[in-house]
Amino acid sequence: MTKTYRMRVLALVLATAAGLCVSFSGAAETHATGFPKLEAEVLHAPKASPKARKQSVDQASTSVNDAMLPMDVTGWVARLRNAAQQQNYTGTLIVMTDAGHVAGSRVWHACQENQQIERVDVLDGPAKTVFRRGAEMRTFLYASRTVQEASVNASSVFPKLPPAQADRLDAIYSAHRKGVERVAGHEADVIWLVPKDGLRFGYRIWSERKSGLVLRVQTVQGDGRILEQASFLQIDLTTPVSFEGMSAAMDDVAGYEVVPATPQDGEATAGAWRLSSEVPGFALQGCRTPGTRANTVQCNYADGLTSVSVFVESLAEGAAPHAAAGWAAGATRAIAKPLNARTWLTVVGEVPAATLVIFADRLVRVER
Repeated sequence: MTKTYRMRVLALVLATAAGLCVSFSGAAETHATGFPKLEAEVLHAPKASPKARKQSVDQASTSVNDAMLPMDVTGWVARLRNAAQQQNYTGTLIVMTDAGHVAGSRVWHACQENQQIERVDVLDGPAKTVFRRGAEMRTFLYASRTVQEASVNASSVFPKLPPAQADRLDAIYSAHRKGVERVAGHEADVIWLVPKDGLRFGYRIWSERKSGLVLRVQTVQGDGRILEQASFLQIDLTTPVSFEGMSAAMDDVAGYEVVPATPQDGEATAGAWRLSSEVPGFALQGCRTPGTRANTVQCNYADGLTSVSVFVESLAEGAAPHAAAGWAAGATRAIAKPLNARTWLTVVGEVPAATLVIFADRLVRVER
């Protein structure tokens, strides 16, 4: 596989994985370190007194009745999703993969009615901050003094599912509560979501007892190997975070060159290609034409916890053919192969490579 094509496949892997990550960034006066200076009142509302904070922590550890916790996968996913949409917090998040890659971020998250805003300061590599407010995203790159704008899917890590699909979660996963453990100084319910087939990975989730917020999640393959882990090293659930302050910081681009978002993605149909039969548990979520790649149709399939993206690309006449290839990064897998002399297929998802092969093998041309 050529280096250029390997980077092309990796870009699709990362683009798909990014949809599962919390991202955001900020701007204001910049320190010598490259990070923006944000006074306390910008990010936080007035702090609670130490006594009030202690009372809140005590209540968090004593107010949960085990009998009120969910028993099924659908119930747990709803609890985790609601917490992500309602809980304010600040913390330090560490992501690790089985290949030894480690990355840290400083995170702020604020909710206001039905709106959410997030900020992540990337702590490793080039200094940058990413803000996400609903479907808007801005990345502040301090070395180049640029701000990159983008439009992103506004859904949370655990999106709201149609009733028919939500009901299917318990048909393809089983939920097992494994007691209570401490993560980042907080008591958390430990839940294992175990797949009932070999088409998907399993998940171990540590959910903060009172709020339900995810404190740690591991993606686990069938033999028990941990492929990827995201875990809060430290998290504060009691210090108020100002939605207005973060929103103002996101909008302050003075002194930066703003790079506008690429053209909006267009709605598309699967066109001349479709799956000959459903891959068990996965439902078509829709198809689109990426704004910068008019010759490509992307169709997304999801089972409620994970997703697979199928990219069908029309090649220019005379384009050099590529050899079939595969790629892995943490829990994300990708395969690519020619469908014919003029059409290239790439399949990406956080599923076993064998599942991607099933998607690729079931893609057939629709005769017109």
